[in-house]
Order: sequence, then C-alpha cells, then structure tokens
Amino acid sequence: MSVLWLAASDYSRDYYVVKFPREDPIAVEKLKFEIDVVKRIAHPHVVRYVDDGVYGSLPFLVLEYLPGGDLESVIRGVPMEEGKARSVIAQTLLGLDYLHSMNIVHRDVKPKNLLSDGRGSFKLIDLGTCTFYNRAGRREAIISPGGYTAPEQYRYLSSPQSDVWSAGATLFFLLTGQHPLVALPGYPDARPPKPPDPAIYNRDVSPEMRGVVAKAMAWDPTERFLTAREMLEAVEGTYRPRAREAGRPVLEVMGKVIEVDRPILRFGRLEKRGEMTGVYREEDGVKGGWVHVEKYGDVIEVRVHDPYNWISRRHFEIFEKGGKWFIRDLGSLNRTAIRVKGEVKEIWAGYKVEGKPFELSDNALIYVAYGSSLSSPPYITLSFRLGR
Repeated sequence: MSVLWLAASDYSRDYYVVKFPREDPIAVEKLKFEIDVVKRIAHPHVVRYVDDGVYGSLPFLVLEYLPGGDLESVIRGVPMEEGKARSVIAQTLLGLDYLHSMNIVHRDVKPKNLLSDGRGSFKLIDLGTCTFYNRAGRREAIISPGGYTAPEQYRYLSSPQSDVWSAGATLFFLLTGQHPLVALPGYPDARPPKPPDPAIYNRDVSPEMRGVVAKAMAWDPTERFLTAREMLEAVEGTYRPRAREAGRPVLEVMGKVIEVDRPILRFGRLEKRGEMTGVYREEDGVKGGWVHVEKYGDVIEVRVHDPYNWISRRHFEIFEKGGKWFIRDLGSLNRTAIRVKGEVKEIWAGYKVEGKPFELSDNALIYVAYGSSLSSPPYITLSFRLGR
C-alpha cells in the first residue's frame, strides 16, 4: 500500500528510505498512523524515524536505510546456524519487549519485516499495521501468509502473546529455512494436533529451541510465554518464573510483570496527563513512564498512562479470598472482560456500578476498555497467572 524511494542527503551523503502512500484513503490513513507511532519511539531494534512531511496532498515518512536486506532473503531456504538464530530472534524480542511496554502490538512480525543493517543487527519495520491506543475498537484482521499470523488475529483479536506466536514462527523459519505453515495442518481454522517441531526439518535443532518454538506457538495465547521478555530469557537459557515458583500470582501489564504479593490489586488510569515517551521500570529508575506501581498496606495500585482516557481511574480490582483469586469491574466506563479457556466473559455491570466478583483461573487474559461490544478489539490486554 506504499511506494518506497531511496534518497540521498545532499549534506551528509547518507541514504534514507522515503515512504509514500498510494493515492487511496486507506493507504493514506495507514501511513499517517505509522508516522504517529514511529515518532513516539526509539529503540536499537526498531527502525529509526528520521522525518515526515507532506508533498502535494500526500504525507510521507523518512526512515533510516537498512542495506542488509530482509531476513527471508538472507535465509534463502537454508537453515541458520542455531547460535546465530538465537541472536537474531533475541534482537527481535528486545524490540517487541520495548513496543509492548508502549502498548504497541506489532501484529505482523515475519522474516520480511526484519531488516539487517549489514553489520549483524536486525530491526523491526512496518508499524503501519500495529495496534496502539487510538486504534481501540477497530475490527481489523492483519493476516500474513506462511503461518506467521497468530490464529486469534483471524478473529480480530490481538495481544502481546500474538507477537510471541509470530516471533516463535520466525524462529521456526530461522532454524529450518521453511515457513511454519508446513507444520500447521488445519491452520488457521483448526488446532493442529501439536505445535510445530523444527527438528523434523532440521535434526540439529537443540531440545531447548524446540521447546521455545512449541511454547511460543501454542494455539491458545494463554499457554504461550507471558511476555516477549520471558521468551527472550528462554532463548538465552535464563528463564525462571520466580514469582510463580514462590506461589504468588503475576499480572503482566504492557510488558511489565508485576508480582501480586498483596491481597488486593487495583488497576486504573494515571490522573496526570501529558505525553510521555518512555516506560517506567523499577530496575532502571526511569521516571515518569507508562506503568506505575505503588504498594502500601494490603494494596497494590497499578496505574498506566492513557493519552485517550479510555481506561477509568478505578477500572477493576483483583483480590484474594479464601485462597482463591477474583476480579471485579469497579464501574468503569468502557468495560472489562475475561478470556479463560478459550471463552470471553464480560464482567462489567454498568457505568459506576460495581460488578460481581468473578473467579480467576490460571492464564486468564483481561480485556480492558473495548467499547460497546465484545467483538471489538480491547484497548489494552493484560495477562494473569496464578502462583504454583
């Protein structure tokens, strides 16, 4: 839907990619959205924004030029050595971890959307199909051939776990030189009897990488890695679900895993408004970010930056009672629903009406703010996992 030009600077002699939409309203809207997203972000493994503008009646976007080609052309049907495959997928997951921390779900991770800078670094491109805050409620099915699209995306649903599937599918491609569709009988309509096994196509694949692919490409998103960071740890051999081993539940919010070590957790919107371009992480001390966690007494307060105010200031709460965990909507404006065991249940009772408690099971997805219909994509998706 876009036309790409290679341009050279008169001053620095550096090369850049200039992206124009085709002359139709959908293509123009898609590029405007991509410009809005890429201007907000900066990460070593996501393509770098340079400039944007308007030429005639059409917007254009200027991006860094990555001369090494896309991953599919690099592979050319030949399996990549496992150590190098680990490095490439680790870079991809670092980029996804960053995007998820900004409430961005890429939705189209595949070898053709990973470009090399020619020096060993790979970067995610094409954010025009991603979800961001202001695409809440839009029914869009982003589909790519070859088995890279998570099955739930065919039903207009996407979450960070959808990108985890696509990263697993890309890892399968790296290890085998084959598109994962060859190992997905019945996809996307029927669940295959088992996840793809790259060792069938390359017997040198280690058991560890077979396990990573199997978990990343689990048919049910609640059975996949909780976050891109968790999958990265598995690729690097450092994965240990510490909180769950200690018997405590965890809640994933925009790529951040929060240990639920108090009997009450309340979720809502930050009251302070204004644009933010970073992400709060307790481990690196960046201030003023997108996710804030405060603990006092028996309560954990989780607040997220919401530039469009879809999330209520007091949206829902999770609480422990009698050894079980429950969730209830706190009278939010734009609703809450739960996805457990493949089914979605609305727990919203009305605006300013506190909902009834609903028991949480392991691997529940929490859909926050989806407007008037359960068939609409949620504004933000959270994941809850019980302790062991």
